[in-house]
Amino acid sequence: MHKVSWTREAESDLEIALSYYLQGGGAKLAESVYSRVREQVASLQLFPQRCRVGRVPGTHEYVLARLPYVAVVAIGDRRVTVLALVHTARKFP
Repeated sequence: MHKVSWTREAESDLEIALSYYLQGGGAKLAESVYSRVREQVASLQLFPQRCRVGRVPGTHEYVLARLPYVAVVAIGDRRVTVLALVHTARKFP
């Protein structure tokens, strides 16, 4: 099993997304999005191989189901590090 950790940049990306949902849809929507993002990313601890090869060398990308986000991750021997949370409408990299 892999340990999943988030960088400060990825945490900041999530906070920005949640702020958007909080302003546009309220606390219940923001909490729902937060839970869904965290649960889906946490599932990588068992199956990190489901990520596609990233557009940035040395990274992988995990497309979040039913959310407009991609988690950019680095996969190590026993660790998955979330490097960024990118909205699919954003030009990346």
